[in-house]
Amino acid sequence: MINLILGLIFIIYYFYLKIVFGGISFSGFFLVIGTLLIVYQILKKKIKEKKVFYKVLKILISVFLIVFIITESLIIFYPKNSFETKSDYLLILGASVKKTTPSTTLKGRLNTALKYLKVNNECYVVVSGGKGNGENITEAKAMKDYLVKKGNGENITEAKAMKDYLVKNGIDNNRIIEEDKSTNTYENFKYSKLKIEEHSRKRIKDIKVKIVTTDFHVLRSKILASRNEYKNIAFYASKSKLSFVPTYYTREFFAIWKTIVFDR
Repeated sequence: MINLILGLIFIIYYFYLKIVFGGISFSGFFLVIGTLLIVYQILKKKIKEKKVFYKVLKILISVFLIVFIITESLIIFYPKNSFETKSDYLLILGASVKKTTPSTTLKGRLNTALKYLKVNNECYVVVSGGKGNGENITEAKAMKDYLVKKGNGENITEAKAMKDYLVKNGIDNNRIIEEDKSTNTYENFKYSKLKIEEHSRKRIKDIKVKIVTTDFHVLRSKILASRNEYKNIAFYASKSKLSFVPTYYTREFFAIWKTIVFDR
């Protein structure tokens, strides 16, 4: 019965995302798993009759669940919010852009970055992300425009007070470095490294970099940053939208293992 209940929950979750948000990447996984669980419940007696097959199936599922739980625990509990530590550069990892508008995930990262930048006005910020399918501008350009707009549009009172405030606390265009070639997280770090080293005239291992991404993405970002020789790094992560948490964290499980096994 538990298989039937879980199957229905997964299918309902899929259609909830589809109806309310128009669907999100990887949400179809829950429709597939939900359907398989219901089919399994219906055919359970027949499957049990094939003892060898049923035993192998149970072992495989048990191993998968153990690996899944351990991996998800590492993703969830890996340190994500090092706000206090000072950094030379703040690196914002890109996410999808809809025409010229940052996605919900990307806005979350940008707003999180602003919290840090407004109290650490001496560090530079690198916006990293190229153009994806259906995107009219690069992620980096959208992030830069969003940061400048947010920094220049808040706390508007009288013109003189606003000007003084923006000079002291706003996001100066000269602080922003664009990296617009990357198409994935590995390339975010690869090409941002070149930009930072060129700008600072130092090796990346000698530079303090704070990385802004979304909570589910921190552990994999750490792995990929290390592969690109980032040494002095810390993270300051935005929170995932609650409705998207099951999808994002499940998708990240597969992304982590793809990174470990295939990405070199």
